[in-house]
Amino acid sequence: MIPIEPALFDQHLAAPRRAAAARSTWIGLLGYLGFCGLSLLGYARPLAIQLMVLVGLLVPLVWGWKTKAWQAMGFSRRALGAALRWGAGGGLVTSAIGVMVVRQRALPERLGLELAIGIPLWLLAASPFQEFFFRGWLQSLWERGLGKGMGLAATTLAFTLWHYCWPLAGQTVVPLYTVQGMLATFASGLVYGYCFRRTGNIVAPWLAHALAGVTFLCIGAGSFTAALP
Repeated sequence: MIPIEPALFDQHLAAPRRAAAARSTWIGLLGYLGFCGLSLLGYARPLAIQLMVLVGLLVPLVWGWKTKAWQAMGFSRRALGAALRWGAGGGLVTSAIGVMVVRQRALPERLGLELAIGIPLWLLAASPFQEFFFRGWLQSLWERGLGKGMGLAATTLAFTLWHYCWPLAGQTVVPLYTVQGMLATFASGLVYGYCFRRTGNIVAPWLAHALAGVTFLCIGAGSFTAALP
């Protein structure tokens, strides 16, 4: 039997790892560009926004079903207690960030109705479509392809830039088109991403983002009832 040099053996194993990392990076990038494309299409076709939300929810779930990478994507019961704690803490931090940058704050006239509609929508749609896609799917891919630090940073930047791709960017009370607004969005995304990385459970950023969204409703920085009579 011919002995194999350890260095050659390491090189033989490194090539498939590099190829897998590159594949994860490119798959994530292409998926992200498609997601942003749907968001931009919302300027011309409002139905595209609903499709974007559906894609954000379904792509990670279909990916997990096809690849069986549920645990890597955070869809597991692992560290559930820690995920709830980190989610609550992350929600408090990002709520504080939002409150600091919102220029006008006031309790909505129909706060009870706003919360009755908004809490389920944030928990079941508005938060999960973003967190399933950006943290569960994209961050898990890019951390595998770019490394944990770069993957977290790249996902947070992608999350921030996506906020400028859809029609609501110019209508929100949060001043997105200011340095403070951009930094606040990046900081919030970083908190969500770190909560996910710290716990390995999608519940943490899901809960944190939902709590921040509900806080926005309470200070008049967002509304689900504005179109109601």
